[in-house]
Amino acid sequence: MSDLVLHQEWRDTQQAHSSLSMQVWPWAKSMLAAGNRLVLEVRLAEDVKTDGQRKYYHGVVLAEIAKQATVNGQRFPLAVWKEWFRSEYLGFKTVTFTNPMTSKKSRRRVRKSTEDLGVRAYAQLIERVTSFACTDLGVEFPARVDPETGEILA
Repeated sequence: MSDLVLHQEWRDTQQAHSSLSMQVWPWAKSMLAAGNRLVLEVRLAEDVKTDGQRKYYHGVVLAEIAKQATVNGQRFPLAVWKEWFRSEYLGFKTVTFTNPMTSKKSRRRVRKSTEDLGVRAYAQLIERVTSFACTDLGVEFPARVDPETGEILA
C-alpha cells in the first residue's frame, strides 16, 4: 500500500480549527473506516532552506574544502566531498517499495538528500561540515561572506 498523506499548514487558530473539522477529520474517518491505521503528527512549520544557504554551502564551504583539503596526499573534487558529507551526516532511510509486476514488497536503503532539509537542519549540516573541515582537514574559511549571496567579501 502506498503512503497516503494529508498535509495541512495553519497560520492562525481559526484556520487550524476549520481545517481540522472540515478536512482532517473527514479524511481520517474515511481512512479508518477503510481499515487503515493512522498517525497524527503536528509540528512547527519550517521555512525551506534559503538560496543563500545553498550558495554558501556549495560556493564557499565545499569549494574551500575541495581546494584545500588533502587526504593521504590526494585532493578530491567538490562533488566527491558533497556526497561523502551527505552520507556521513545525513545517512540513509529505509523505504518500502512494491513491485508492480509481482505485488511483492521489498525494502531498500535510500540516501537522504539535502533537498529534504529545512532551514535549521541545513544550517546544522553546514555547521557540522565546517567544523569537521577546520578540525580534521585543516581547512581555513574566509572571514567574511555575504549571507544573502554566499559570495566571499574582500
